[in-house]
Amino acid sequence: MQSLVRLGIALLALVVAAVVGAIATFAHAQTPPWFLIGGLLIVAALVLGVRLAVAQPLATAAAALGVVGATLVLALLPGDEIVVVAGDGLGTAWLIGVVVVVLGAALWPIPRRPEAASESP
Repeated sequence: MQSLVRLGIALLALVVAAVVGAIATFAHAQTPPWFLIGGLLIVAALVLGVRLAVAQPLATAAAALGVVGATLVLALLPGDEIVVVAGDGLGTAWLIGVVVVVLGAALWPIPRRPEAASESP
């Protein structure tokens, strides 16, 4: 049962992160550079929030994969008719920024709190 719950949490993190990544990818080019910066902050908050709240490496990896996967799928759409991520500086900054922010939020070391001293005499 425990592994089923962990798998469910990871699946939920993957789906939510994919939706957030897709919405932020569509919105990153609006009102430059504010939506790009806001999107990167939201992505960082999502991945770091999953990491801190759930404390499961599988859920953190699923959130990271969801954001990066949705961004790359939308960036690499076939055909010339639909362009979600343009080949300009803003699009390049978005693609590189998402990967850097996700890796930073997922892999940055979090200091552990020192253990409380026992109060036995």
